[in-house]
Amino acid sequence: MSSLLEIQNLSTFFYIEEGVVQSVRNVDLSLRKGETLALVGESGCGKSVTALSILRLIPSPPGKFETGNIFFNGKNIFSKTEKEMEQLRGNDISMIFQEPMTSLNPIFTIGDQIAESIILHQKKNKTEARELTLALLRQVAIPSPERRIDQYPHELSGGMKQRVMIAMAIACQPALLIADEPTTALDVTIEAQILELLDQLRRETDMAILLITHNLGIVARYADRVAVMYSGKIVEEAPVEILFESPAHPYTRGLLNSVPRGEPGEPLESIPGTVPNPVSLPGGCAFHPRCKEAMPECDQEIPPNFQTGQPQQQVACWLHRDSKQVTSS
Repeated sequence: MSSLLEIQNLSTFFYIEEGVVQSVRNVDLSLRKGETLALVGESGCGKSVTALSILRLIPSPPGKFETGNIFFNGKNIFSKTEKEMEQLRGNDISMIFQEPMTSLNPIFTIGDQIAESIILHQKKNKTEARELTLALLRQVAIPSPERRIDQYPHELSGGMKQRVMIAMAIACQPALLIADEPTTALDVTIEAQILELLDQLRRETDMAILLITHNLGIVARYADRVAVMYSGKIVEEAPVEILFESPAHPYTRGLLNSVPRGEPGEPLESIPGTVPNPVSLPGGCAFHPRCKEAMPECDQEIPPNFQTGQPQQQVACWLHRDSKQVTSS
């Protein structure tokens, strides 16, 4: 099956006074129609910058696309004009941002904010847009949509704001939905409702989802494949069942081992050290200063991707240097 989204050798840097921030480094990712791909890693590893790069929303300056291409439906988004990108954003590719409290405009009703996208992209009049907005509010299970449509963001709870953001994101039935930490700051019950809603919409519309998160419980339940990111690079990629059963990269194993799964009071494992400064990354594999299995070559050369013995699993780690090399980083 051909890919809906194909990211090839993407590098996105930021040029600041302190130096060059290497936020995304030589990333390769693909996403098929109807698939959920989880992009996981610690805060600051480059997940959100990858998402913003797909939409070409990186501010320039200081940001710059150093290398790579991004193909959506077979067409390179870097060859599109800004006007063409405006048509693509919200229409074919939508994004749910991390914080609904700051993503919604406080001086407009939620109905007006949802309808704006419908009027812009679907060429509907205000009456038609309002009817479609009501249908969307019902679809995302907002109670009393006839009343809520004329309310302002401050009149809604955090869970309802997040549902409004989802309604805005799916208003034009996008082929790709980027969900950047879609349940941030929500309680566990609302989090489960939001994620179930997204998964239901994916099944109903065959929409692809790029799910950005650091919550491995969410990944295990909702993702088809997982890409693990560290210091701007994809260090492991695999189907979700294989990644949880046979993690290949020491960083992936560290993330999984840090998840509570024993008795209350049992000490948790942790990954030693801290994430390196992206302005001054260590040589070779960026994880090697924190890795218990580091070898001499780890600080000399960035490892390429190797195919493990598991189907569709690849890992950028010298521990697998005797395996077949997949791509060169």
